[in-house]
Amino acid sequence: MIQASDLALQAPDGRLLMEGLELAVPRGGNLLLTGPSGCGKSRLLKVLAGTERPARGQVRVGGREIWPVGGVLALTGHVRLGFAFASGGLLSNLSLRENIALPLRFLDLPLPDQQRRTEGALQRLDLQAVAGLRPHAVSAAARKHGNLARVLALEPELILLDDPLEGLDAGDRAIAQDLIQAWSESAAVTLLIAAEEPHAFSFLEAERHQLSGAPMSVESP
Repeated sequence: MIQASDLALQAPDGRLLMEGLELAVPRGGNLLLTGPSGCGKSRLLKVLAGTERPARGQVRVGGREIWPVGGVLALTGHVRLGFAFASGGLLSNLSLRENIALPLRFLDLPLPDQQRRTEGALQRLDLQAVAGLRPHAVSAAARKHGNLARVLALEPELILLDDPLEGLDAGDRAIAQDLIQAWSESAAVTLLIAAEEPHAFSFLEAERHQLSGAPMSVESP
């Protein structure tokens, strides 16, 4: 599903975060990327999603070349991608329900199917009580769950999660963990997670790799 070769990433200030990354994640595989804050985990996910350009290297997703040319547009209509950001990611002028439903409008789904997926995702992430509120009016945990609910409603084949458990209390964390574990056990889903604390994902059967900024090679069986 994902292949990266000779990948180098830079911070916005030009500082080199990592270089020489060789990455291979097969369809249906799971990969947990760990490392301290600022090591490049989030930037790597954005590069793999096609939304940020690497300093150097090639990336292919689902057989489509996205870098050095193409970017996320190369995936449109070919790979259904779900991305849950560590923070933000929801449109401030839409309610949580509208945020979750918005991407479904571009899938050419009948309206009843859009509504079924949206309401099912709200229920799975325990968001029904705040579904009509905008992001600024709900808790940080609800916003984080809102990002996961939007991914769930899309039913994607490739899922990228950036610190999905960060800042959640025990109850909210259990809800998110249950969903993430279900994704990890699905042969139809390729799952990549970036997280600072790997022990939070001890429930996962996933290949794990520590990012350090040094030349590295990662292969997920």
